[in-house]
Amino acid sequence: MKRLPLVFGFLGTFVLTASLVFVQQTQPSAQAQGGGGRGGAGGGAPAGPPMPTNLQVLSKDMTGQEVAAYMQTVAAGLGVACNYCHVPPTPPAGAPPAPAAPAAGGRGRGGAPQLDFASDDKQEKKTARVMLKMVSTVNDTLTGEFGKSGSPVVKVDCVTCHHGVAKPEQLSDILSKTMLTKGEESAISKYKEMRAQYYGSQSYDFTEPVLTRLAQQSLATNKVDDALAWAKLNLENYPKSAPTLVALSQAHACKGDKAAALKEVEQALAIDPMNAAAKRQLDQLKAPAGAAAAPAR
Repeated sequence: MKRLPLVFGFLGTFVLTASLVFVQQTQPSAQAQGGGGRGGAGGGAPAGPPMPTNLQVLSKDMTGQEVAAYMQTVAAGLGVACNYCHVPPTPPAGAPPAPAAPAAGGRGRGGAPQLDFASDDKQEKKTARVMLKMVSTVNDTLTGEFGKSGSPVVKVDCVTCHHGVAKPEQLSDILSKTMLTKGEESAISKYKEMRAQYYGSQSYDFTEPVLTRLAQQSLATNKVDDALAWAKLNLENYPKSAPTLVALSQAHACKGDKAAALKEVEQALAIDPMNAAAKRQLDQLKAPAGAAAAPAR
């Protein structure tokens, strides 16, 4: 059996909504359709979803109701509505245009208007088929490799990587790109905007180490001003973060501001007296001029 590298970062385009060529909803004639799905439209009962067409990944034996239920969980996992992947039906010649679909980014299937679930017009849907096959392969591999022991195997799903966002990039990657392309002010604004929108949702990691690591990475690449910005921003939310204070001290030392560097490393040691990086930083700052000292890490 081939081993599939579990590269879940590629699920950034994991638009499973689209992967399943959903239920084709034809122009209304419930009596002619017979209701589709399970049971007919007899006795005045409301018609269920019609039978799906153009299924290329999901089992062709699935009913419209089964596909609809599955797609609702997919949409919730990505935080999108159906029109993220599906297009409205083409109106007959001379007919007025269909009302606008609800904006993608909502939850679940949304409501009216109808969508042409069988159409393959959107690239998101084509990409999603690839993603769905990948997830199926990953789950088959996990079961084949680890299911032999009899222990239950945890399977991946849309929400495993997406956590309610359509493109599951890491927060640190988003911020790094913003800093590189738009500068410090935009990067800080982006962080605050995303924190206000997503904090507590588990979509992004807003814990203490994220900005500290960005500051340390910036120092490692001699981007001292970026390091100062990340460390100061982190202290707004985590004022007693000893690692952040150490990173800030290192940045100020690189800028030649020894007084600020000493103050910050002493604050770090007051919070965490056993912090090894803070001790090394303090030793380095207090070392006689010209004496070699190991960099604080």
